[in-house]
Amino acid sequence: MEHKSVPRRKGGRPSSASTAKLREDILVAAERTFLEQGFSGASVEAIAMAAGTSKQTVYTRFGTKERLFVAVSDSLLGSKFAALLPEHATLRDKLLAVAVQMLDAMLDPKMVRMHAIIAAEAERFPDLARAVDDDDTFPGRALILQVLADAEGPMLSHGDDLRDLMRLFQDMVLSAPLRSAALNLGKFDAARVQAWAVMAVDVFLDGIRPR
Repeated sequence: MEHKSVPRRKGGRPSSASTAKLREDILVAAERTFLEQGFSGASVEAIAMAAGTSKQTVYTRFGTKERLFVAVSDSLLGSKFAALLPEHATLRDKLLAVAVQMLDAMLDPKMVRMHAIIAAEAERFPDLARAVDDDDTFPGRALILQVLADAEGPMLSHGDDLRDLMRLFQDMVLSAPLRSAALNLGKFDAARVQAWAVMAVDVFLDGIRPR
């Protein structure tokens, strides 16, 4: 599908508002292009044209096409997570709240498609897979790290690295549901999401308790 380009912006020192608007325009154009054409099919030049800017401007702001893909993912996920969890909730309740948010966010059709793109193109574009895998700023990962860091003490005093625990928890929550969604094996409705989250959290907590 061809996208109509928007008029190029005039030169000069941009205001903070116009800089933010330009970033948003690039992310919107990149999201649409990646979702429609995949990673290999999406050119930075086409994204820039759709955003009404230059290819050099896209690279200046995002560095690489891989980092732009990560930024699009972060943008899609950003509004789907609560920044704060109940302060006096138990560790289990906090992890359960994060798990449900992760499932709701990642099972959104756009994120299923983004995940499928990474899986399909990882061998050809290893830097894409590495950029996504190394990014702990994904909202769900940041929340898990926050919860685990706050819980350090007897529960987590047995030497496990919090980042490893975060990845373990993420995989326990997301791997099977994402595979099911990507392969069209069955949908996770609200009840199934809740049941899966409860199971994943309880198995995770049982596994990390000191023996």
